[in-house]
Amino acid sequence: MNKPTTAPDASAASPPVYVDPLVLEREVKNYGELDRLLKAVPGPAILFEEGPLDGPVRGFGAMEKVPAAGQYTVTAACVGASGAKVSVGQEHPGAPFQPLELALDCAGSTSKVIELEQGYIFAHLDLPGPGDTPWTGAVGGVRVTGPLAAAEGGR
Repeated sequence: MNKPTTAPDASAASPPVYVDPLVLEREVKNYGELDRLLKAVPGPAILFEEGPLDGPVRGFGAMEKVPAAGQYTVTAACVGASGAKVSVGQEHPGAPFQPLELALDCAGSTSKVIELEQGYIFAHLDLPGPGDTPWTGAVGGVRVTGPLAAAEGGR
């Protein structure tokens, strides 16, 4: 008999959503473009983080130590989406908590110079939509760089 079984149809009705090789390939290309955008700003990085904007595991959060007080450049970018937002900041006892939010249009990178104190800096990706959005391979990231003198501790 050449009658097809129902088992393949049942599995075809609910395929694994996050195993699409074309989306994986697009995501790899998007990460390459994201790296190019984020690394365009010279200087040593004290924080560098990237992550997907959609898909099974999305977003990122990172925390790194700021070696010395001074001016640092925050560069953020996204590729393959219509927009995203990255928040970067520090908490200090007695000071109001006011993270820097960079809205991204995913057409290039956005940079801003900020004053940081010695201590820890955090960065996280604010996701553009609900968790059930389709996986497209869109990615976002942030890189914080400091002047060479500040990175060496000024000694």
